[in-house]
Amino acid sequence: MDLERAAMKGRLAEAVAKLSRLKLKAEGLCGSIRQSLNTALTPIEEMELPIIVQLFDELVQTYAEMLGVKTEIERLEKELK
Repeated sequence: MDLERAAMKGRLAEAVAKLSRLKLKAEGLCGSIRQSLNTALTPIEEMELPIIVQLFDELVQTYAEMLGVKTEIERLEKELK
């Protein structure tokens, strides 16, 4: 039983670290999107919309992955109590 508990604690630590990395990635994507959409920096006719859409898609994918990791963290924390 102690080995199982230690394994769950290890998985929890990995999940927490992964969530932290995903949050940083999402923040970076948001910054890139925000900068790309700033019409004071880039006139609308010069915006590279395919790239911006790709950034949005990556942000949505990252967000979905974050939700999955959060669910895993909650499940592991519940099991460890």
